[in-house]
Amino acid sequence: MKELDPLAFTVELGQFYEKSKTTGNVYVTMKRMTEKRLIRASKNKKEMPKGGDAVVGNADKDNVQYPCLVRATFKKNKISTIIAPYDFDKFQNAYGTILRAYMDTLKKRDRSKKIKKVSK
Repeated sequence: MKELDPLAFTVELGQFYEKSKTTGNVYVTMKRMTEKRLIRASKNKKEMPKGGDAVVGNADKDNVQYPCLVRATFKKNKISTIIAPYDFDKFQNAYGTILRAYMDTLKKRDRSKKIKKVSK
């Protein structure tokens, strides 16, 4: 899985959606990074993810804003990024723009009322 910065992630996600127009599906998941996940990620990468310093070691658990882990999968390609709380609005706007741009590949729902014949 490739770990990307949020801007590169949105660009790559747009490419995933472009490729999925012909075949395949794109799966996107978002999770809140808890203190336990942040500590594990910092041990693997040797540095704390963005926004993780405010969570780890903070005594006031009520007012903590957690970073968000976003993952995307297309066929066998996987990408992920960690969004800091102060960057989340910017990322959400970019993500919404990408979704609106590629919503044209959705199929229209069949709204015709089909009458089912009841066999006696």
